Amino acid sequence: MQKFPYLVFFLLLSVPFTSLSQKYPFKVGKVDKEDMAIDSCGFYPEASSMIIAKYGDLKFRYNRDAGWQYRMEVGVRKKIFSITDAADAGNIKIRAYEPDKGGSKEDIGSIKAYSHNIVNGEVESDKLKRRDVFKKRINDNWVEYSFAIPNIKEGSIVDYSYIVTSDYLSNLTTWRFQEDIPVALNDFRYTLPEWFNYQSSQLGNVVFADHEVENQREEYTISWSNLGVDGKMNRGSGTLTSTSSFNRFIAKDIMPLEDEPYMNNKGSVPGRLEFQLVSTNFPNQTVNIIAGNYPKFNEELCKNNSFGVRLKRGRFIKDLELSSENPTQQAKEIYHHLQNHFDWNEKYTFLSEDAGRTAYNNKEGNVADINLSFIAALRENGIEAYPVILSTRGHGIVHPIYPSYGDFNYVIAFINIDGKGYFCDAASNLPFSQLPIRCRNGKGWLVSEEGGSWVELKQNSVFNHTTMVKTEITPDSIVSHVTKRDEGYAAFETIKKIDEETIEKYKENIVANYGNGQLTNIEISDIDLSKPVDIKYDVHKKVESPDIIYLEIPTIGTIKENPFKKENRFSPIDFAYQQNYRLFSTFTIPEGYTAELPESALIKLPGDNGQFIYHISQNGNTINLRSDIFITKTDFSPQEYPQLKQFFELIEKKHAELIVLKK
Repeated sequence: MQKFPYLVFFLLLSVPFTSLSQKYPFKVGKVDKEDMAIDSCGFYPEASSMIIAKYGDLKFRYNRDAGWQYRMEVGVRKKIFSITDAADAGNIKIRAYEPDKGGSKEDIGSIKAYSHNIVNGEVESDKLKRRDVFKKRINDNWVEYSFAIPNIKEGSIVDYSYIVTSDYLSNLTTWRFQEDIPVALNDFRYTLPEWFNYQSSQLGNVVFADHEVENQREEYTISWSNLGVDGKMNRGSGTLTSTSSFNRFIAKDIMPLEDEPYMNNKGSVPGRLEFQLVSTNFPNQTVNIIAGNYPKFNEELCKNNSFGVRLKRGRFIKDLELSSENPTQQAKEIYHHLQNHFDWNEKYTFLSEDAGRTAYNNKEGNVADINLSFIAALRENGIEAYPVILSTRGHGIVHPIYPSYGDFNYVIAFINIDGKGYFCDAASNLPFSQLPIRCRNGKGWLVSEEGGSWVELKQNSVFNHTTMVKTEITPDSIVSHVTKRDEGYAAFETIKKIDEETIEKYKENIVANYGNGQLTNIEISDIDLSKPVDIKYDVHKKVESPDIIYLEIPTIGTIKENPFKKENRFSPIDFAYQQNYRLFSTFTIPEGYTAELPESALIKLPGDNGQFIYHISQNGNTINLRSDIFITKTDFSPQEYPQLKQFFELIEKKHAELIVLKK
């Protein structure tokens, strides 16, 4: 259910709150002219809207029918500055955990919402009608409440509140301090009875918050029952007194969470609080350990009828005749057979009720139907194979200590043959041992009857762009013969673009890259995911002035522009793979010309995590240029951002330099 990041940056200042009111920052439905007069965000002037204040108040309660629950009231007040933002500002969506198979769940109620505008010098408010709140199921575990607040326009204030009631105590609702728009004030308080031991984690981006902690006396009336010596059930009720822990966090002027290049798992980035129930310790009872661990989680999965049991049902593959006794070749044949046999319905999950013969006969299914069947088939043929469960890119980072079924949403196969490992996804159309980009996300958990383990999902990546350009120059024209080869993930990306656009459209885009140049003889190799993609073409340009000829560095197939523009960054940089860009270029210059060349350069990232080699020289009438870019690391922290930004800046500047020929 929860998503956990690889960053833990949250600065708290423990100070007394004697000067701060315990009241909520505002009352929904009532607004004064002072708030209505706000016309911009003081700490983020370019904002088209801002949250004036957001509050949350979480408390426990005991329900005679449902038992222990927590109840949290949430309120949000937002100011609209721009008419372009007004259309979306009033469309509110709230998700709740509600498995369709029953069990613990969350409920959203007491929804109130208003828009406020100045009409004839006075504040006029429009209230959301109860009939305009809608609920729909998103997937097996989540539902969504949505409503559109009426009469939103430029200058409006929007406020709304709701109450979350939950008996899902293993994880309390995550509280976010940072939003997609700036937040002027965020006020969160929670009160925990002494019998519940929660681990609170301050995660995500740096957020400065004042923190108050104090003890509070609370009383709860609870029901009880036990079996008497006479065999009858005794029932009653009583009062428990708790020395509860009250916590309050105040954060101000919080910068928005914005999309940035190579940002993955956006939900794991914002500054927030998450809660994991570790244990309970009620009076006259032993300590009850609640929080799970991965060994226990691994054991559960091995016995799960929708997971581990499915791996024993591989007899459906008995009729497949394999052409080789080599286990690697056999694994490849089984992989390609199932890859072609199944149609993936594009549903993500790691549990299956049909994996094995049922799914095989259906010839279609979700990713677990396919990959658990694949692993079962491998094992049936004596090949060592294991399921690896993971969270796909954008879905979040799994918690490294406390496992949660909701953290994982995908399963792939790991094959071990003579000590060499292969990751495979038979639901994809990629070659054997190549994972689709969606799976290259942090670590996955390998499930094994002998005890599971973490595995890296970004290893063994190949992303190669290699471009060779031969340019012939005369006083009248510049003709370049280009040969570009894409390998590995570079080829997969090119093939994906061609599939989405058609080859003819892809050729048009190549032409568009050359502005006033004319392209001829465009050739694209046969499209095959198991092979590199070769592209060839010629570029013809006219020389505008024969006295001075300016030659651009041919940057097609390499890095031309720095994607990192901002001075600071708070989110991690997440490349899906290691990257290699290689450019070899020769220029044949006409007689009677001299050449002014850029300087050669060698630039390295700290820790040998990247390197840029730029070498240019002249031998007679031939100029030789070599540009190599290697990025060997896939994950960079915000602290490493300045070096990475400078690295790309220097590449951009170097590739923008010109070769000047003078007559």
